[in-house]
Amino acid sequence: MDKTFGQTIVLGLVASNSKNIHLFFFKGGEKIGLETYYKVLRFTILPWLKATYPEDNYVCAQDGVPSHKSGKYQKFCTDNMVDFWPKDMWPSSSPDLNPLDLAV
Repeated sequence: MDKTFGQTIVLGLVASNSKNIHLFFFKGGEKIGLETYYKVLRFTILPWLKATYPEDNYVCAQDGVPSHKSGKYQKFCTDNMVDFWPKDMWPSSSPDLNPLDLAV
């Protein structure tokens, strides 16, 4: 029996008004916890946002994954993003409020 069916692809999304961020691939078996996510945010996503939107006309919002709710992540985003929505502003886990969660 082929056991490859158990492999997972993790997809993150940075959505904008037709401006594209390059794809970022994680190593097979890599756990995407707080430190990994923080590095991608700090060294890939934030520089792209600053270069693409130099007037800081963007909003960053996340879902309730533990790494997104962590103090380190919340502080970094609050300190480095003009319009960061902190975790108390994020929608609940309702499929009515998060339709893209069901579109995969």
